[in-house]
Amino acid sequence: MLVLTLDGTPCEINEREILYFSSYRNTIHVHTEKGEYIYPTSLSELHDAYSTIGFEKLDRSNVVNVNNISEYDAIRKVVKFGASDKYTVVSEPNEKKVKKLLEDREKQ
Repeated sequence: MLVLTLDGTPCEINEREILYFSSYRNTIHVHTEKGEYIYPTSLSELHDAYSTIGFEKLDRSNVVNVNNISEYDAIRKVVKFGASDKYTVVSEPNEKKVKKLLEDREKQ
């Protein structure tokens, strides 16, 4: 995926590296373990394009790569990614979806 660094330089990243997409002030941010990038599109378009490979909309401000979720914190209502300190919020209506996704993944 071709993205922009925060200073506007084009950069290529692999979709598997993406932890989640977020929207802030009409700008899409792509979050990875290595950093944060910008992608010129909308969250709806991203969800439509990536839903078939494991990306889910978990809040109105994010689309998350569920394959990279390491845990769900029900108290803070956030999903966490691996050993990093990165996390993003889960809306109340999507809590059951996250729990089911993680349960299904554990069964595999």
